[in-house]
Amino acid sequence: MNNNNFDVIVVGSGAAGCVVAGYLAEHTNASIAIIEAGGKDLDPLIHIPAGFGKILAKDKHVFKNTTTPQHGTERRFRSGKVLGGGTSVNAMCYVRGQKRDFDAWQDAVDGEGGWSYESMWRAFIEQEKNDTFHNEHHGVDGTLAVQMPKGINELNQYCLKAFQEFGLPYNPDYNGATQIGVSPVQSNIENKRRCSAVVAHLRRHLDSGRVSLLTNTTVTRVIFENDQAVGVEVSNGSAKRSISAKQVVLSAGAVHSPKILMHSGIGPKKHLEDFGINVRVDSPGVGDNLHDHPIIPLSAYVTGNLGYQKVAQGLGTIKAGVQYILTKDGPASGNGIETVSYWDPLNLEGEPTVQCYHVPIISQDGLTPTGSRAGITFELVVLQPKSRGWVRLASSDPTEMPLINPNFIGHEFDLKVAVESVKSMRDVMAQKSLAPVIDEEVSPGPAVQTDEQIAEWVKRIATTMWHPVGTCRMGNDAGAVVDAHLRVRGVSNLRVIDASIMPNITSGNTNAPTQALALHAAKLLVADHFSR
Repeated sequence: MNNNNFDVIVVGSGAAGCVVAGYLAEHTNASIAIIEAGGKDLDPLIHIPAGFGKILAKDKHVFKNTTTPQHGTERRFRSGKVLGGGTSVNAMCYVRGQKRDFDAWQDAVDGEGGWSYESMWRAFIEQEKNDTFHNEHHGVDGTLAVQMPKGINELNQYCLKAFQEFGLPYNPDYNGATQIGVSPVQSNIENKRRCSAVVAHLRRHLDSGRVSLLTNTTVTRVIFENDQAVGVEVSNGSAKRSISAKQVVLSAGAVHSPKILMHSGIGPKKHLEDFGINVRVDSPGVGDNLHDHPIIPLSAYVTGNLGYQKVAQGLGTIKAGVQYILTKDGPASGNGIETVSYWDPLNLEGEPTVQCYHVPIISQDGLTPTGSRAGITFELVVLQPKSRGWVRLASSDPTEMPLINPNFIGHEFDLKVAVESVKSMRDVMAQKSLAPVIDEEVSPGPAVQTDEQIAEWVKRIATTMWHPVGTCRMGNDAGAVVDAHLRVRGVSNLRVIDASIMPNITSGNTNAPTQALALHAAKLLVADHFSR
């Protein structure tokens, strides 16, 4: 096969790109290339479920981005840079969201394109290979493995009971009839190994040669003839070359897809002109509407050796690793995130506005362990943030990282929800099943009590949940970047298929919704352009 000429080029091998390339391989005769800026997923830590903590602690396989100052300080803003993208380095939590999330997508395109809750739910079920549920909400015949925890540690068992004492129902399935309640976490793990988007959708097509893979290759811009996309320009270090295609799909994520569009002349006119970029389409929405789930980690020390603090670092990690190698069992065989809660702190019977993972370690960022003393971190997350930020070019050099302003806790609603979630969490820690094992609150700490004090702490500590969306949003209005079929407005043969097209973020981790939207979008692409 000519490695400079394809029917379809997919830019980015993350949650969306793997789905798109895999679906095209199975349902068309098109020649397909998928281009990844990072390397192959050869690191064993990628495939060990607990390995993500070590990967993120060492900043491996990620774009090492930082934000513009947020309430006075920059924040880390990483994204996957490896085959599989974020699905190779994330915590593997499988969360779909709420009905209102997808109905809002459908409203954004005036009913076109089939983006309703019912349509998206079918996509979830089609992809899913669930190890426990098989009902109107779940599938078992797909390739994306979803499993329940194989065990729940003692500290998280206390959490399950304490949240019920607080007033939440026990909900065995937050991806089912309702999200409300305290639940076991569903994860993309199978046979004690990570089920990334590569494993679920792409690997077999790479192995067969059906899909060509280019790694360590950065796409700098889309190439056009008149207003028709005809390929991409790529860079391998100092070397540049062009690759031709009849269709180009950007699946590079909410930071890199708008960046590529802007370097291709599609974006806010004045901003592009400031960097000497010829304007092909004045599209002011490119890079706007950035939003993310802000995470507020509330932590407390616990008595004894409860939780996973000891096994998450030092000698404990070595022991857990040896146990995993010998038996494929033990703490390393899971992601260590075993229970979660969803609720509205102002109305326990209302649709949740807060997500909270109960992570049985002390962690400053909610992901990697801090110190040796046993503890728990409650990852409080604002599910429907109203804050909006942006992605902008930092220079005319397409290999430089852009400026990223997620505007964390930039809206009064987000701050209100965050403050109320902290107060709720303190109530939970005071319940009879959890209070006896809580030794002392670490962060924000007992000195932070008033709403004003909590608000200042929230603004100081809030950071990314690794869920950026919205920067190439779908819609029918003049500010929308793509239409209901995810075609870039103003040009032809160019689509964006990734989380950047979401008009609004989903109520939970965005990995599963991104894979589902990619399946739906791939079907639209095939219907529009291909047949066997």
